Amino acid sequence: MASTGRVVVESIDELASGDGIEAFHKDTLVHRGPVTDTMPECGLFWILDTVTGGRRLLDMSDLEIFRLPSPTDEPSFPGFFRGSHRPEGATGATSYWRDASALD
Repeated sequence: MASTGRVVVESIDELASGDGIEAFHKDTLVHRGPVTDTMPECGLFWILDTVTGGRRLLDMSDLEIFRLPSPTDEPSFPGFFRGSHRPEGATGATSYWRDASALD
């Protein structure tokens, strides 16, 4: 079986703003998106959730968290994904994971 590139997050100290994560509850994906802020003293972190469409505060103790690969770690797919259908003038990997910033 091929590796998905996902890494299990054991501690909030392993997360940083911009990390893409997936959060599972009982093997069901419930949240996915980039981390925007962390609260290590409470074991909580904020994400921009692409599943539910809003900003979410997640608790490390309630969910199984996986960090997604960064855009530079993503495999290169010739042709459709990275080749002929890339917008004109685009270069390199594209991802919004690293474009997230904390909301003030």
